Amino acid sequence: MIKFLKKMKNHSYIFLILIFLSEHIIGQKPISRFEELKAWKLSYITKNTSMNSKELEVYKCIFEEYENAYHDKIWIKVRKIRKELNESIELIPTEKAANYINEFDEYEKKGMQMKHERNERLLKKIRPKVVLNILYQEKRFDRELFNRIKNKSKKDNKKEN
Repeated sequence: MIKFLKKMKNHSYIFLILIFLSEHIIGQKPISRFEELKAWKLSYITKNTSMNSKELEVYKCIFEEYENAYHDKIWIKVRKIRKELNESIELIPTEKAANYINEFDEYEKKGMQMKHERNERLLKKIRPKVVLNILYQEKRFDRELFNRIKNKSKKDNKKEN
């Protein structure tokens, strides 16, 4: 009986560990849409740009910092403003409309400043021709993303009709 209890005690520990691990594995948050898009963008740019391993490592680090900062400091806030504006665009007073316009302008300026600082950091660590190609690939990626969104919107409209 004592041997049986000792075996049960050992199995209990294993059972508890398995339960604990399964909660962590199952409880992981699904990847956010932003993280998916960011990974796709990074893959697209690195695949279409010739960087040596050192440049690639530097680029990935700067890319990650910039994308996260832009998302948190600009994109989320502008999205929130747009949502508020869409809900009340017909009823918005002139003064408040002017405030929204000024707010959008400020976020756009801040975003451009962040991009400029990022580009300066890239130029200090990566060959200028490569940085130029990175910027070109970003434009191509944005265009491709826009086209996918537009085509998805067209498909959704056809389904509704």
